[in-house]
Amino acid sequence: MPAPWTAYAEVVDHIFRVVPDATPTRSDFLQICYANDISDDVVDGFDALREGVMFKSADEVRDALQQLGQIAD
Repeated sequence: MPAPWTAYAEVVDHIFRVVPDATPTRSDFLQICYANDISDDVVDGFDALREGVMFKSADEVRDALQQLGQIAD
């Protein structure tokens, strides 16, 4: 089930705040979710991302999740 962007942003913003030059992948987002007991809907959304794609900004992550229909309006 899609989740609101604010739920994803909690994880995405954390990565880019801690390591501003990071290029996280699907696995990085999932590791943070599992370590912090993030909702299953957010986990499923990140799990839908293609493995190996490196994201350079929160906007890129949001766009990818939106294209996959994982962000609730």
